[in-house]
Amino acid sequence: MSENKTSTIEILSPGKNLFYAKEAIKCGADAIYIGAPKFSLRHEQANSMEDIKNLVEYAHRYWAKVYIPLNCLLYTEEDTKLALPPIPVILSTNAMCYTDEDAKFFAKCNVDRIVFPRELTFEEMKSMAEGTNIKFEAFCYGFLCVGYSGNCYLAYVENLHKSKSSDIAHYQASNHGVCPERCMGHWTLKDANGNVIRENDRLLNLRFLALSESEIEKLFDAGVDSFKIAGREKDLKHVKNSTAYYSAIANKLVKSKGIKRASSGRTILSFEPDLYKNFNKGYTNFFFNGRKKEMYSNYDLVGEFISEVVDYNKETKSFKINAEKELNVGDKLRYQIGKEEVKTIQITDVKDGRDYTNDISDDLTGASLYRYINKKGFEEVENSVNYRVISVKISVVKADGFYNITARDEDDNSVELKIQLGNKEVSFADFSYPLNEDCEFIVDELSGDCLKIDEVDNLREQIFNALRSERAKNRPIHLHKAEKTSYPFYKKKLTYLNNVSNKCTECFYKRHGVEEIEPGLETDKNISGKRVFTSRYCLRNELDLCSKNNPDNLPPLPWQLEQIESGEKYEVHFDCKKCQMFFLSKSFE
Repeated sequence: MSENKTSTIEILSPGKNLFYAKEAIKCGADAIYIGAPKFSLRHEQANSMEDIKNLVEYAHRYWAKVYIPLNCLLYTEEDTKLALPPIPVILSTNAMCYTDEDAKFFAKCNVDRIVFPRELTFEEMKSMAEGTNIKFEAFCYGFLCVGYSGNCYLAYVENLHKSKSSDIAHYQASNHGVCPERCMGHWTLKDANGNVIRENDRLLNLRFLALSESEIEKLFDAGVDSFKIAGREKDLKHVKNSTAYYSAIANKLVKSKGIKRASSGRTILSFEPDLYKNFNKGYTNFFFNGRKKEMYSNYDLVGEFISEVVDYNKETKSFKINAEKELNVGDKLRYQIGKEEVKTIQITDVKDGRDYTNDISDDLTGASLYRYINKKGFEEVENSVNYRVISVKISVVKADGFYNITARDEDDNSVELKIQLGNKEVSFADFSYPLNEDCEFIVDELSGDCLKIDEVDNLREQIFNALRSERAKNRPIHLHKAEKTSYPFYKKKLTYLNNVSNKCTECFYKRHGVEEIEPGLETDKNISGKRVFTSRYCLRNELDLCSKNNPDNLPPLPWQLEQIESGEKYEVHFDCKKCQMFFLSKSFE
């Protein structure tokens, strides 16, 4: 790992659209990823080229970057023959770079950065980073896909059964940006004899990923310089709140490590970032520290722990809590009495130190309350007005009949102007620009002689326009040309799980020494008995049915799994040596 490999830290935020992306930058994003009209894995979050152009112009004010994901599977040569400018090529998680060998290979293919799959452990990411001299990007927050990126074909299976055509189905699949998110739905699990193990349960519905400050620091020290927030399809508060939260963590690392943020400027927020001001399904660090239980969320006791109820009045449906946190009208909470099912209550009124709720029959005394809808917190973030500002110092020296004015920004860009003397005296308040989106500069220091000029507004514009031009000339630009290589791939055979779905990809691997290549699964309609889902998450482990921990009286294999919303049925298998779970497609009949 080179010394300058992690000399900066980047918070990479989702851009659902132009407005959301600008709000993310205001809240501290160093970079934005936003979908273009084609080739994005978030098909419904496509944006016009005009909006992307406007975003680029806005982001570059702060030396922030804009990334365009071109990460869906391509099926025609017309789509794959693209002439790329000399820009950094970032390897998507869909390229399935899981091992040291994968990382070394793609580094030799001149990619600029590799995005770590979400399901890797810290030790695996560290090993991959130490074995190469390129940049790495890791997810730090947001929605978790339960399957390996690129190897979830559940949407393809469902649409193939409907259309009977692979040419239609692969354009309606998650690997092409169309995902119905069936994993988050309801499932019924049976053993090989048809006995029900779990019925109508959200068995694959994972909690949200949320890495801690210490985990972010460990990854940074290991060689990760970009931290990605998932959620191009999420709402505005998700974008604002999570960006501000992880931007604050990045700022702490800047101070402790003596590094820089990847962009410039600072945020002025009108809210306090708190991940519980986002909707969530409970939080997990997934496999960061290795395998563990309780990764999945069936919407039971998830959310922010508030307090135990210390006094409940059944007649008034009101209670008191012993906590510093306040509840507000509209908040929704969950509780559980003994081993009964988890129930939900909503706050209908707050007065005289008591919280009132909807009609319930339970005695809540002693019950632990978990808030999953923070009405006031949600609204605070959603409606917040925030600013991104670049600090400027202005010095004035009076000469014969004019002033020498020097303006220097926080990135050491400076401009000098000569302004004729006038009659209007300028104070610091007159010179400072009011906070608004039209001006990114804020004057933190004004020194030297008192100014007397004629047009204050015109002077401000002259200085700031000159500074914008200087910043545009000096904005760091990272050029990187991915030259063709023939460095040998470490495998001689690729299966349908490697997603070789067009001739260009086939030629790429053959140029790197691969001798036998199966066509990608989503180019074939004969998928009966094939693996259509692979996951490191394991139902046997989650349900206390792992043969390593509980070898006696285990339900016989293979298990059968039915997805309730779609009606699709799968056969569940386990590779215990690799600690993997995978589904096989059932026949069409």
